[in-house]
Amino acid sequence: MSEPQRWVIPAILLVSIVGTALDVWREKRRPTSYKRRWEAEMAEWRSKSTSAQAAHDDAALAAAEAAETAAARSHALYRP
Repeated sequence: MSEPQRWVIPAILLVSIVGTALDVWREKRRPTSYKRRWEAEMAEWRSKSTSAQAAHDDAALAAAEAAETAAARSHALYRP
């Protein structure tokens, strides 16, 4: 092997080991699990008033209906 190629594989191995160790350390410090995020969102939802929850639900339903109408309108324009 020539001189420049001799250090490439050990450098890749070293970077991968250091990167894996950093990623494990970061995950232990601040987990990215969906369960924790879901629990936080549910706690926030429960802290809202009933009227705020109802307004949010109505807005979500209106947005879904608007998206469905737009999809139906664009589908009606398509002709194979």
